[in-house]
Amino acid sequence: MLMPPVEATTSPLTLLLGLAMLVLGLGILVPLVLVLLAAFQTVFGGVLERAAFRRSGLRCGRGDALIEQGDFAGAVRLFGEAFFLRPVRRDAELLSDIANYHSGLLSRLLTIADEMGKSVTHLPSLAVVDRLLAERLEIQLDYFRARKRRDTERLRDSQERLTKNQQLTRAAIDRLLNEIRSSSEEGVLYH
Repeated sequence: MLMPPVEATTSPLTLLLGLAMLVLGLGILVPLVLVLLAAFQTVFGGVLERAAFRRSGLRCGRGDALIEQGDFAGAVRLFGEAFFLRPVRRDAELLSDIANYHSGLLSRLLTIADEMGKSVTHLPSLAVVDRLLAERLEIQLDYFRARKRRDTERLRDSQERLTKNQQLTRAAIDRLLNEIRSSSEEGVLYH
C-alpha cells in the first residue's frame, strides 16, 4: 500500500517563533565568541610577541659567537638584523625587556666599533638610533595607555607613529652599521 505524501505546513506563528529563537541564539553566541577571541588574543598574542622577541635574541646570540671568533663584519650584520622593531600590542611587560635588549645591542656595536678603531665621535648615527629607540618606547607606552582607556583615536595615532618610527629607526640603524663598517675599510694613516 502506498501512502500519499504528507505535506507539512508551518504556521506563521511557528516561523516567527523559530526566527525569534535564532536571533536570541545568535545574540548569546556572538558576544560569547567575541569574549573568547579577546581572551585568546590576550593570552596567545603576548606569547607570539615573546616568541618573535626570542628569535631576535637568538640572532644576537649568534652575533656574540661571531665576535668571539673575530668575525666583526658578520657580527655587525647579525646585530643589525637583531633589533626588535615590531609593534608590541599585547604584552606591555615586554617593553622593558626590549629596551634593555636594545641597550645591549648598542653596547655590542660600540664594542665592535672600538675593536675596529672607530671612536664614538665618528658614529653620529649612534645618538640618533638611541633617541629613536627611546621615542619608540614612549610611543608604545602611549599605545597601552590609550588601549586601557579605549581611546581609539589615540590608538590609531600611536600605531601611525610606531610605523613612522620603525621606518626612521631602521634607516638610522642602517646608517650606524655603515659607519661601523666604514671604520674597517678606512686605512690607518701613519705620519
